[in-house]
Amino acid sequence: MLTVRQHAVGPFQSNAYLVWEAAPGEALLVDACAEAPRLLRKLDEHGLTLTAILQTHAHADHIAALPDVVAATGAPVYLHPDARPMLTSAEENLSALAGMPVTAPVETLDVGEGDEFNLLGRELRIYHTPGHAPGSVCYHFVDNGIVFTGDALFAGSIGRTDFPGGSYDLLVESIKTKLLGLPDDTKVYSGHMGPTTIGHERETNPFL
Repeated sequence: MLTVRQHAVGPFQSNAYLVWEAAPGEALLVDACAEAPRLLRKLDEHGLTLTAILQTHAHADHIAALPDVVAATGAPVYLHPDARPMLTSAEENLSALAGMPVTAPVETLDVGEGDEFNLLGRELRIYHTPGHAPGSVCYHFVDNGIVFTGDALFAGSIGRTDFPGGSYDLLVESIKTKLLGLPDDTKVYSGHMGPTTIGHERETNPFL
């Protein structure tokens, strides 16, 4: 059974998720958003070894902790190649606009639409869901009925599309074609706010 722990971190309260199996104590981090010491402390508290970092996208509020977490753990970082320029440009990742420039010049492994990996002994499938930001992806643990959607799909909402590289039409199309076909009881863990399910969003989300 997978354990998922949500940690809202940083000034924008972005969700960083620690995901692990009880044995052998390996963990994933979905989005190294901020507050690296806090995330590293949580790993230690649970006796976990970080084996991968899954980035849903690379806006500043989702990468601020990335350099420190990588330096401390050596964990590989998975990211869509379209998002890579944002790691090294405070303008492209929007942190310059907020007056808090952030960069995360780390090496990454490419992920893209339809890729499948075996992490934590589980099947992980990748969906490319642009529209909020270039290179946005979702990570679906198929057999566990869990999908991490970053800032694509939220409980009752969708990601902002007024940022550079955003597109409302593209985001809605991405969600409808990649996510809404998943089983109703698929649990959705988003980049902000609390969890929801695919069935609930299909029936009630006013943007869809």
